[in-house]
Amino acid sequence: MNKETLETLVEKESQKSSITSKDIPDLDLYMDQIMTLFETHLANHKKNEDDKLLTKTMINNYSKAKVITPVKGKKYTKEQIIQMLIIYQLKNNLSIQEIKDLLTPIYENNDDLSNLYDHFIDIKHSLNFQLQKMIQKIMDDYQLKIENYQDLFLLVAILSSLSHSLTNIAEMLIETKEI
Repeated sequence: MNKETLETLVEKESQKSSITSKDIPDLDLYMDQIMTLFETHLANHKKNEDDKLLTKTMINNYSKAKVITPVKGKKYTKEQIIQMLIIYQLKNNLSIQEIKDLLTPIYENNDDLSNLYDHFIDIKHSLNFQLQKMIQKIMDDYQLKIENYQDLFLLVAILSSLSHSLTNIAEMLIETKEI
C-alpha cells in the first residue's frame, strides 16, 4: 500500500453519503419504504453488497427496546425515521441501551430532532474531511511509512486504539449524564 492508496481510502470514507432530514418525505412511510430509503441513500456504507443496512427485525427491536418512539399503526413518521438514522449512526460504537439513554432526554423534551440530526451530519462531514490531515500528522510525527508493513501495522493499531478511546469517552459521557 502506498500513500496515495491511503488518501483514496480516507477520501472514500469522507465522501460516504448521508440521509438528511430533507431527503425524508414529509409523509409517513411503511417499514419496507424506510428500508428502501436506507438502501438507496446509504448503499456506499456497505462493506459487502449483500449486507443489510436496516431490516424489519432491527426496526422491531428498536421499537421493543423503546429506542424509537412508539409506532401508531404500520407507518412511521419522519421523526421516527430520523431516530432510526441516529441509531444507525451510533450502533457501531454504542449499545442499544446507551443509545436509548442518550436519546431519552431528547424525546422527553420534544427537541427538534430534524435540526439536531442535520447539525450532527454537517459536523460529521466536516470532521471526516479532517481525517486525512490527522492521519498524515500521525505518520509524519512518528515517521511511519505506509509501504513498510510494520509501519502499516502501527498505523492500523493506532487508529483502532484511537477509535476505542473515543468510544470509551462517549460511553463515559452517557454514564455521567453530563451531556
